[in-house]
Amino acid sequence: MALKEIIEIVYSCLPDFPVTTTASLSAAFSSSTEGGGGGEDRISALPDDLLRKIVSRLPVKDAARTAALSPRWRGLWRSTPLVLDDEHLLPYVPDSSDEDDDLIGDCTSLLVSAISGVLASHPGPFHRVHLGMNPLCRELYAAEEWLRLLAAKGVENLAFVNRPWPLEVPLPLSIFLCSSLRSLYLGVWKFPSTAGLPRGPDVFPHLQELRLCHTVMEERDLQHVLACSPDLQILALIASSGFLSGPSRVRISSDSVRCVLLWSSMANELALVHAPRLQRLILYAAGSGRTMKVQIGYAPELTVLGYLETATHVLVIGNTIMTAGETNVSPNAMVPSVKLLALKVNFRVAKEVKTLLSFLRCFPQVQTLHVMVLSFDPVFVFDCISFTLFSFDSLRSHFAASSIGGESRGEDNPLNPTFWREVAAIECVESCLKKLVLDEFSGGANELGFLELVFGRAQVLQKAVVVLPDAGNAAMMAKAMGKLALLGSAEWATKEDCPLVVLAHSEPGDHVWSYNRASDLSLSDPFLGNAMQ
Repeated sequence: MALKEIIEIVYSCLPDFPVTTTASLSAAFSSSTEGGGGGEDRISALPDDLLRKIVSRLPVKDAARTAALSPRWRGLWRSTPLVLDDEHLLPYVPDSSDEDDDLIGDCTSLLVSAISGVLASHPGPFHRVHLGMNPLCRELYAAEEWLRLLAAKGVENLAFVNRPWPLEVPLPLSIFLCSSLRSLYLGVWKFPSTAGLPRGPDVFPHLQELRLCHTVMEERDLQHVLACSPDLQILALIASSGFLSGPSRVRISSDSVRCVLLWSSMANELALVHAPRLQRLILYAAGSGRTMKVQIGYAPELTVLGYLETATHVLVIGNTIMTAGETNVSPNAMVPSVKLLALKVNFRVAKEVKTLLSFLRCFPQVQTLHVMVLSFDPVFVFDCISFTLFSFDSLRSHFAASSIGGESRGEDNPLNPTFWREVAAIECVESCLKKLVLDEFSGGANELGFLELVFGRAQVLQKAVVVLPDAGNAAMMAKAMGKLALLGSAEWATKEDCPLVVLAHSEPGDHVWSYNRASDLSLSDPFLGNAMQ
């Protein structure tokens, strides 16, 4: 993974910061006489609770300076839970084409002193603190002191990033003193060895969210953290690659975790050993192109799962390894709790198509299915448009006279011509599937065969969404629609007129992965892109 990509991921996963840098604080005056002489400070007349909310939304330098406004404001900053982003303390540096090491060193010293001064002077509690995210801070030699101050003054939400590099900087052990933490984001650190450290629920009794981004960590240390966090709900392992490989095996054993997210992780194995409350397992580029075993053990509440990749993920349920072409799946190798499933498949590879069908048989109660088409040789490139809504009848009518409708579908089909007609029963497709999303549709024969299979067997299908790639022109869009029109000759299983929604990514950001969306447990479908919201 390139350095630029790593930095982009590090920043994209940072927690939102509840401070505005554009608003200004000014007292509102009203004339006490018709001539306009004199005035009344209305803001200072507000109750203390409202004034503290105002102070908490200011950059830390402005928040501290409110003490100089009037005696009324003097104690407000110190009595308001601290909100600190060290970017707001950066000293002004004149633009220069030449890097001045002395100037950068001076700015670094000023910044470190300013951070230390704020942490020492504010009595706490510390509501939200972001540290180490500025390009001038080359040496975080004060990290140990900062963490001790944060621990002593009750930090609740901490983002602590070693940026930029060096990669071998060890995270101070004093992180384990921060027992008041509710959320913790660590970026680009070497996680300390937990051998000999206290282990138990008193270490992180309130921690609910843990994000480890590009952080070196042994498997035993992850197990130690899970054992110390009895209220942990969200665990994210992000951007682990190269020699920052993270634990090669991720084993989840937690009574509290509800969401596990692996993003660009190079773990060789993910095992849900004991996760009685786990509802969501999100895998995005997990394995980073290498074979990765995904083992589902005890996870009775697992509802959302994906993306499983047919090329690189080996699915193990209980003690059963799922193989391509498996048609007789035993009940012990099924996960009926999963209602939303997302898969990535290259339909031009016969083994991946067969693996897709085998995966589907393992989840008999799936109601929403996302299938991301992976293809390095797309048949079509499509125009950037918004969405159009079609019924199957209108689609058939619109393209009934199209010469494209008679185009051969078999040129790139590596499977037997009768393959799709001979596919054995798939319970979720036939009995439960209500919504299908086929993303990055390229018009290939096997993509059409899969759609035909679903539309011909899904008894309760309510909506089908076909998403076209970004870029191209209207002529290519017409070709795609012509391909879809070929489905018009099929006999549909659903008795109702199921709408077919055809979308194309209208903006570059439509397909950008979002940590916030993936980890937001209030969203029922974390795989919907911007264009499909």
